[in-house]
This record gives sequence, C-alpha cells and structure tokens, in this order.
Amino acid sequence: MRASLDSLKDLGRVIRERTSSLLPRVQKKEEPSVAPSEPKTDLDRFCNPDDRKPCITVCSPASPCECDCESVRRSLVRELEERRIPRTVGRAKTGCGGSCKSGPFIGFPQRGFFYLGVRPEDVPEIVRETVLGGKILFPFLSVNPDRAYRSDILFEKETGMLAAIHEGVCMVETAKYFLDFDEGLSCGKCAPCRIGMKRMQEIMERVVSGNGTLPDMEQIRILCATMRETPHCEFAVTSSRPVLSALTYFEDEFLAHIEGKECPAGVCRELVELQRKKAVRQRLMAKKR
Repeated sequence: MRASLDSLKDLGRVIRERTSSLLPRVQKKEEPSVAPSEPKTDLDRFCNPDDRKPCITVCSPASPCECDCESVRRSLVRELEERRIPRTVGRAKTGCGGSCKSGPFIGFPQRGFFYLGVRPEDVPEIVRETVLGGKILFPFLSVNPDRAYRSDILFEKETGMLAAIHEGVCMVETAKYFLDFDEGLSCGKCAPCRIGMKRMQEIMERVVSGNGTLPDMEQIRILCATMRETPHCEFAVTSSRPVLSALTYFEDEFLAHIEGKECPAGVCRELVELQRKKAVRQRLMAKKR
C-alpha cells in the first residue's frame, strides 16, 4: 500500500516538471522609477496654499464688539509675521450684536473647526501648536451642538449670534439649512410652529432659486415674531432665531438674491446658473458691438 502511494507521488512530480517546461517563461516587468516628490512642510500639511479657502479667519462683526476681536486679529497677524509664516488672516462672517458668549473666535476653514474664547495672549500657543504643529487644543475647540450644527457655522441660541467660518459661505442658504434641519424635529401640535415653519421654508425656497420678492423679507420677520411670541414651547423660538439673525445681520445678501438675482458666495445653484447665463449673454452682446 505504501509503495503505491510513493509511486503516485513520483508520478505527480514528473507531471508537474513536464508541464512547467512546456509553459512560456514570463518575465517580470520592471516598475518604472518614480522621482520622489518634494516633501511638504508641516505648515503646508495644515494650510494648503493652493486652497481657495483662507487658512485662518477671525470673527469680524459689523457692529461694535465687546469681546475685542480686533485685538486677537492684530495679535495673530503680528505672530505670523514674526514667525515668517506666509499666511494671511481672513474674516469670518459674523452676525452678532456685540455681546456673544463664544467670542472672540478663530476659524480654520481648511480643517473645518473653530476655537472659541480666544484671547490675544493665547495666540502664540495657537500658532505654535495648531498652525505649525497640527495639534488641536481641546480647551478652545467648539464641540457644543447648540453652537455648531455644521462644521462651518456657529450659532448661539442664547444671543442669536450667527457666524460662518469664512466669507465663501452663503448666509441665505445657511438660513434655509436651519429650517430644513428643524422641520423634522417639530411635533407639529402648535400652529405657529407647524404653519410658520412651512411658510418660511416656501419663502426661502423662492429666495435661493431667484424667485424671491421684497415682501418675502417682511413676511419672514412677521413669521419669526409670531413663532417667538405665540408658540406652546421654546422649539419654535429657537427654530426661528437663526433665520431672523441671518436676515438681520446679512440683509445685503438677501437683497442680492432677490433684487440682483445672484448669490454673492456662488453657492445657490439656480442663481449661479442664472449668473452664468447672464455672463454669456453679456459676452455675446459685447462681441456684436
């Protein structure tokens, strides 16, 4: 029995050897040599110089600010200059009455997070650890969902402060985002919340699509006042507040959407398409002349 097993093994070995000799030899292709890429600096890993978004932004409300955000801006600019860091400090869109609880704040648009409660004396550590070292300083980090539904937006329910991490954020679209976010959370038992939110959504849909009117802006204010003064619970109040803040502090953007039929930030798709068609018509008319 054992002899028969050995003979089968020998037969299998012979078959493998003969088969392998009949197969064509395949030469392994040599991998093309790739020149090593230029190593990026630590700063380039954190702040991409080719990105259209700024590396760092600081809050910049239109009204006078009690938190003295300009001192933080000046300290940040000075620290970057002293360290010879070739990055400019952008402005974060800020709708604030001057008494927010989060400020002064710094935004990092390319990374999508905010630092809150920053003081001028904190700037050297932030530049050293975060901008150059890529480390997040958690004592400053904004993690409260009451203040940040989106990574590029800050909102305070207590004060109505509404801010965007950089100037490329459309505040009209942001107002619509808050309405869409809260729609599915309403219990629908009280008319001011149920009907008011639906009417505001219809208005905002018209505005972002280029079909809004000036009376729509006044209608938003009336609906916000109704949702603030007559609901059964606080949900209608907190749902209407970011929309009212957007309209109050960024009225010029609403007017651009309604009167100019354009989205200054280039975010609202239907208006961007209208702008593109308008530009094409203007070029064709210029050629005819």
